[in-house]
Amino acid sequence: MQPMFALRTSATITALMFIMAAPTVACADPVYDELFGKVRPVDGDTLEFGFKRVDLWGADALERFQRCVLNGQTTACGADAWQVITNLIGTGNVTCKVQGMNRYKRNMAICRNASGMDIGQAMIARGMAVARTDEMPSYARVESSAKQSRTGAWAGEFIDPLLWRRGDRLPEHQIKIHRWQRDE
Repeated sequence: MQPMFALRTSATITALMFIMAAPTVACADPVYDELFGKVRPVDGDTLEFGFKRVDLWGADALERFQRCVLNGQTTACGADAWQVITNLIGTGNVTCKVQGMNRYKRNMAICRNASGMDIGQAMIARGMAVARTDEMPSYARVESSAKQSRTGAWAGEFIDPLLWRRGDRLPEHQIKIHRWQRDE
């Protein structure tokens, strides 16, 4: 009887070692109702509470490496959007009320800085984000005002951040790829 028990124990230990050595799969953030504390802006519409990331609900900011054309000159408007959100956050705590999840399984939230300002709405008002009116219909009025006053990126030309993520670029920012063929 002793060898059979040893064989079973050996098999169990081997199975446990195999399971423990298996690669771990990254999981999405759990759903939170509210987050509060110090944040770090990742880009113009993504905030990080420690290891928890939150995207702004209803505001789609210019992407970090996105470029725009203002007064005939190329500008780093995506970097400008990051700077604006950094200034809006300041050094105080931020409160985010989660509204849902995006397709990347990341929490989407309405976030307010320490003085109670809606950060997404402020990004739209400064022309650094476009309104996603399917999520926040009230942001349409703010975007319209930014367009009329030609604030931020609305003062020139830019690609909607959604289209930019899909690969659309302004003509002056297109990347040209040449194929070299060898004649034989």
